[in-house]
Amino acid sequence: METNYISFKSRKGFILPLVTVFFAACTITAFFDGIGFFNVFLSGGFFLFILLLTLKLEYRITNEQLQIKCLFLYNLKIPIEKIREVRPSRDLSSSPALSLNRLRIRYNKFDDILISPQNQDQFIAELLARNPNIFYNPKRE
Repeated sequence: METNYISFKSRKGFILPLVTVFFAACTITAFFDGIGFFNVFLSGGFFLFILLLTLKLEYRITNEQLQIKCLFLYNLKIPIEKIREVRPSRDLSSSPALSLNRLRIRYNKFDDILISPQNQDQFIAELLARNPNIFYNPKRE
């Protein structure tokens, strides 16, 4: 594993705080309404899980690869030489991105992934510095 990398946290959109507040409210309501320990445990556990996901999602760029990591649940490594295209997207598809302000990364022949680094301009510049053959299309899809 390479130790030299640049790390980018995921940008957080407005929907995630709403979901977090919703589950926090459900946990508190369940606790005070006496709904039951199991329901409090379930909603509280889900709240903590969402909170951990938001704190630990990151994108790392090394000299050879783009790594997308989220706790122990998700660890994707894409060789930078295999990345073909980067472009902005507002696609709602499920992806390791905490915001709708996303980048679509196309790699290999038919693969793509949506991510949402906080500083998209710096992220794109770092990828292009490592592979100038990447096509950057600034037009949002």
